[in-house]
Amino acid sequence: MTSGDDRILYRQVRSVKAGQSHRFKIHYTPQQAIGDGMVGPSQGLWVKVKNVENIALRAAFLAGPYVLYVDCKLEEYDSNKPCFITADQPVFEPQLLPGQSFYAQLSCHTIKHSYCWIVDVISQIVFNNTIDVDFEILIGTSKEVLHNASLPEKKVLNHDKVGTFAPSTLLNVLNQDTLDLWNLPVPDLSKPIHLVILSHGLHSNVSADMLYLKEQIDSNNNENVVVKGFFGNVGKTERGIKYLGSRIAEYIVDLVTNNETLNNGKIDRISFIGHSLGGLVQTFAIAYLHVNFPSFFKTIRPVNFITLSSPLLGIVNENPVYVKLALSAGIVGKTGRDLGLKFLESDSKPLLLLIPSGPTHQVLKRFVRRTVYANAINDGIVPLRTSSLLFLDYKGLIQIVNATDEKQAELDAINERTGNIPLMLDFSSEGTWNKPMQAMLSYFMPHKQAKKSDVQYQRFQTSNSEGKSEDREGNDNQGSEFEDLPVVSVLETATSLILPPLPSLKYITNPESRDNVIVHDKIYTEKDLPPKNQPLAVDANGVVINPEARKSPGESYSTSIKNRILRTIDYDVEHLEEEIAREYHKNMSWRKVVVKLKPDAHNNIIVRRRFANAYGWPVIEHLVKNHFGQNFDEPADQDAKDVNMTDAGSESAPRTDESALKEDKAPSSDSLDDEVGLSLIVSRDLITRENEEIDQSKRNEDEVCEHQWINSNDNAESLFAVGPTGLLSEVTEMVGNIRDQFYNYGLNQETRKSTERKESGSFSVVQNTAIKEESKDSEYESNESFGLAKRVMGGFI
Repeated sequence: MTSGDDRILYRQVRSVKAGQSHRFKIHYTPQQAIGDGMVGPSQGLWVKVKNVENIALRAAFLAGPYVLYVDCKLEEYDSNKPCFITADQPVFEPQLLPGQSFYAQLSCHTIKHSYCWIVDVISQIVFNNTIDVDFEILIGTSKEVLHNASLPEKKVLNHDKVGTFAPSTLLNVLNQDTLDLWNLPVPDLSKPIHLVILSHGLHSNVSADMLYLKEQIDSNNNENVVVKGFFGNVGKTERGIKYLGSRIAEYIVDLVTNNETLNNGKIDRISFIGHSLGGLVQTFAIAYLHVNFPSFFKTIRPVNFITLSSPLLGIVNENPVYVKLALSAGIVGKTGRDLGLKFLESDSKPLLLLIPSGPTHQVLKRFVRRTVYANAINDGIVPLRTSSLLFLDYKGLIQIVNATDEKQAELDAINERTGNIPLMLDFSSEGTWNKPMQAMLSYFMPHKQAKKSDVQYQRFQTSNSEGKSEDREGNDNQGSEFEDLPVVSVLETATSLILPPLPSLKYITNPESRDNVIVHDKIYTEKDLPPKNQPLAVDANGVVINPEARKSPGESYSTSIKNRILRTIDYDVEHLEEEIAREYHKNMSWRKVVVKLKPDAHNNIIVRRRFANAYGWPVIEHLVKNHFGQNFDEPADQDAKDVNMTDAGSESAPRTDESALKEDKAPSSDSLDDEVGLSLIVSRDLITRENEEIDQSKRNEDEVCEHQWINSNDNAESLFAVGPTGLLSEVTEMVGNIRDQFYNYGLNQETRKSTERKESGSFSVVQNTAIKEESKDSEYESNESFGLAKRVMGGFI
């Protein structure tokens, strides 16, 4: 076939908002077209995806960003099988900027009757759910014809039409949107259904960011599983844990009562999986369900309660002090205040201290499995201690995480017997960008600037069956034996979020090249916890304070001021964390899985995007295999290894959760069941009123939003009064309005007439019919890489 015979076979224009995605399944049967002389039996195709937003919007990163994620793979691609043939290897682009194009060859190098490829286009918008990103997808017989389609002077046939321009026997493209993907596959209605609820984190979205996890659970055929997620919290995650959790609970009730597929008793099991903030949100949701719908967990059995990198104890202790200040100031609204552990519910306790008690405690004990996944390193958002519920065998874990090349061979020999899985990664020390801030704050909090590792870990080192601190070398528990875990700064974490290191092609195509990332997998019970220290000290307002911050009778006025500031900023978070963690461990066991991932570990752990976050594939595989790969009546912890050794050179037998399973079938009562603090604030009527007030405050532009960070009344009318979170939202809407003006004012006279005819109903748009793209009038030039706009603002300037 000559280049003059090249043509466009398919073109479609779509848009995505925050959390939205489009999947294009391309079915190609070349043998059917031999007689037509269009495409030969071995002729391949090309696909192009272009972000058609104005190139000026590349600068509006915080207001969007107006960026797309795109990947293309064969339908039969399996990440667990090697793929050494270049033509069959997947390709992806994590940051398709405005004006840029993504090209992929759809190779037909092997002779088959038909071929199928899958192209995913996913929004990367983070901060606002009102703006959208437009894109076009084209399929053609060559890359050249797809490139020329952006150049009006080339007059490529069908470059301005939408539809399929080839016989359906040759090419068929199935377009599925977000709702299609989340409503498939259809469950077997003749069998009981296992409902799995996914919950996303702060400024995240379940529909796009947890799609990979959903599809991996769907692929498990051992259970009749339906995976769902609540989309209504997108863009609202700064409104508080109670707001978010209650809305998810109401969504679940609606599913089991009003959904035609799931109602009338079809669901007999339920599981919860939450990432980051979603772990806390789902914890509040189960308390809300238990209090307001007492029969829910009596008729639907709770099976799996799973969190991945969730700040179950808050996020202030291991972060710099200015993070604590920012949270207290409302940097992320009510949610940040909840995570800061300082705001008291009904003048009682912090919400995170209330959550594990009362109704939550009663329900958690009923779950067949309770599992937390935690990042050992490279997660500056949710550090290890808070995501692992504080108590761990730190001595054994630190040796593995900090393994060096010299120690690797020795540890490999030990791990063959103990189940430890060491890794070798090169870590740099924490950056120095925040040292001026630390120097300033050190006047008020000198004791907080350099906490020793023995103090940080020894206090929460778990004990063995004999009540002694666990030590894989058999030595006594001495503080000097505790090393530091690698720490990343907030700036380093932010950088990895924006520009995460991408996995290599070798990693994606060769399973043998991937490190084992599960470095710790063990069941912990309340008996493993070390003895409790002295009770918490509280001030007159009920706030837990640091003993070092108390005023002595003879202290000076300046010292008193210093200590008053200290009490406000540096209340004793560590004791609060310990209290919360002990509540979670009361009369129940937890499986704790610690993983060692490369940056961005916080998003890699859930594989936010299939290939860009592929470092997390082993984590998701572990989760699915151990929680959905067997009969739900059997404990999933039978493969969990005790990675520590009671004596040097001896093995510890794998520990299972069979006793915990028996307890779950008939959970025993304890004092924490009778705690009423959470029950007082989880009433449906009360939560409904509070949620309506929050929504009203967001709708009312004259009121100060809940994520206020400048408390002065004089700033109430200011754009900055809504805080950074609200500011980003406001800026996003402003940029979106400007973009609309770009297009509206840039329309030429001919396009305006066409638009008027369209609005008056004088013509209809059908497949294969030419239509003018109103906002795309003559805006492309022959830039091969990016297709830059030829006219600024569509010709307006």
